[in-house]
Amino acid sequence: MITYPKLHRLLFVILALGYFAFLLKQFYWPDPPMLAAPVHVFLAMAVTTLMIPFKFTSPTARFVGRAVELAMVIACLLIAVHYVRELNRMETRLPYVDDVFMIDKAVFVVGTLMLLEGIRRCVGWSLLIMIVAFLAYAAFGFLVPQPIGFSGFDLAQLTDMMSMNTDGLFGITATTSINFVFYFIMFGAVFAATGGGALFIDIAMMAAGRLTGGAAKAALIASGLFGTISGSAVSNVVATGVLTIPLMRRAGYSAEQAAATEAIASTGGQLMPPVMGIAAFVMADMLGVPYTRIALAGIIPAFAFYGALYVIIDLRARKTGVGTVNFDTSTLPPLGPRLHLLIGPLSLLGMLFAGFSAPFAAFYASAIALVTPLLRKSTRFDLAKLYEIALDVPKQMATLSIPLCTIGIIMAVATQSNLALKFVTGLTVLGGGYLYLSLFLIVIGCLIMGMGLPTVAAYIIGSVMFVPALVGMGVDRLAANFFVMFFCVLSMVTPPVALASFAAAGLAGANTMKTGMLATGLGAVSFLIPFGFVTDPIILWSGPITSILIAFFGMMCSTVAWAVFIQGYFHQNLTLAERLIFLAICVGIVLVHSLTPVWFALLAAFWVMTGWCFLIRPRFFKDERHVIAPPPSVSGEEIFANANTAHESTTGD
Repeated sequence: MITYPKLHRLLFVILALGYFAFLLKQFYWPDPPMLAAPVHVFLAMAVTTLMIPFKFTSPTARFVGRAVELAMVIACLLIAVHYVRELNRMETRLPYVDDVFMIDKAVFVVGTLMLLEGIRRCVGWSLLIMIVAFLAYAAFGFLVPQPIGFSGFDLAQLTDMMSMNTDGLFGITATTSINFVFYFIMFGAVFAATGGGALFIDIAMMAAGRLTGGAAKAALIASGLFGTISGSAVSNVVATGVLTIPLMRRAGYSAEQAAATEAIASTGGQLMPPVMGIAAFVMADMLGVPYTRIALAGIIPAFAFYGALYVIIDLRARKTGVGTVNFDTSTLPPLGPRLHLLIGPLSLLGMLFAGFSAPFAAFYASAIALVTPLLRKSTRFDLAKLYEIALDVPKQMATLSIPLCTIGIIMAVATQSNLALKFVTGLTVLGGGYLYLSLFLIVIGCLIMGMGLPTVAAYIIGSVMFVPALVGMGVDRLAANFFVMFFCVLSMVTPPVALASFAAAGLAGANTMKTGMLATGLGAVSFLIPFGFVTDPIILWSGPITSILIAFFGMMCSTVAWAVFIQGYFHQNLTLAERLIFLAICVGIVLVHSLTPVWFALLAAFWVMTGWCFLIRPRFFKDERHVIAPPPSVSGEEIFANANTAHESTTGD
């Protein structure tokens, strides 16, 4: 007898593998947008429905819940079939002119209701409430007072706008998830599942485990490396934190400090080329530039972000002695027999910078990463691993695609109702035409929007609302988009809803709110970086290579100065006056255009202050040093054992 759990599992496997096959097919035999996008969206919804079921305890509620879920799956498949059958009409009709049939309205209403439930399951209530608010505004805009009120849309207009053309649900966010995001998710899943993720973590442990503050530095390096293939802050936390958090705890960090360090380190993965986060793919589509241009632009901000964190971790360790551990690297599995696994990410980089398209590079890098482990006996895997990967990829795609596609509702409403234009006008008036006041207001807006929203959702809304105002003030389009994305990324650790901080706190058994506050404090060291590339777009890899490298050097000096100001330590404890001098130097380097006489003078001042702190000051001022106990010893086996314990306790919750 086939029980419901067995039927549920069978349906899930069939739909997940079918969804995966459909996405793979698009690489060689792409379907028209008005077929590919709807089928993609509703197959993702069907997979999500089965993957994240209702949780009821009473038998009656459980029976009703299962019946509703099966009905939702059938409805998703029927809607996909509807778009297959009506493809010719959808492609040839004139939007907002041709008739909208009753079946179209029914498909829109039923499909949207299911997608709203999918959002609730995937990311919670924050994004759901925002999308419902935009839908209500679209339908009842005539009830909203001026200046933001408008006449509103009827059901036929909403149906046409949202589900019958390449806007709304099937717009740029849906096509981006098919044409870009899928291939990089597949690459990350293949590389991590075949041993690449573990290799990155071991490289980080080997490189930094025995340095001053090595526990946190290892977390930083591991998260940065994993970020090159992941681009998801929460996935990064789970993959690396299970090992690095126990190491930091053993080195003297509190549970909250360890979780906060891992959270902010993993958040930077969304800024780390070549994969970055989903927002970067959307940005490439919205700007109409190759993804390699976005990846190049992200190099200096990413290095500045991780450089700033590295410096503040180092200064904190030297000041307090916390975070250093005698890590026994000999207990780690040897790296040499596994280094060939790096062929996958190296081939991805090579193809990207050789001029191949991002989907092409990620697709063939995935194939290379799948074959490479077979080159040596020690890294070979059995066929069961292929089955795991084939289910993991559609799982990740489904949970990402549902919120990503439904953000198209916000984009369509904001543009078609002129809300975005009104918002730009309001921001310009509120900022008084002053660029840096407007930037400050936008920072607040991005951080607030990002509280509880996925980074890509916050970025897309911010790009619609904020970027036009910045461009109108003379800011370069790429710099304006990067500015918004940077602060939307940092919102992942900003309370009250900080997804990366919460994930790390769960692994560490720490207080979630305190973890978020500590992570925000650590992240403050990188808050000035976006102002740098607004002032000087050369930081986004725009200009002669010599000028770019000089600007990069200046940016790194400014982040060091900022970290010194925050930590109040640079070889010795600093006075308030010395800290303020470093602050002034940092702000000056960021806000002054690079390669100008004033900029070089500020750079010289930084090195004068560095010489003062390391060479002159120690001769005249004695610094009271703490007596620091020898760092504890820890082996790789202990860390892995602690990691397994932490993982079990977390999953048990």
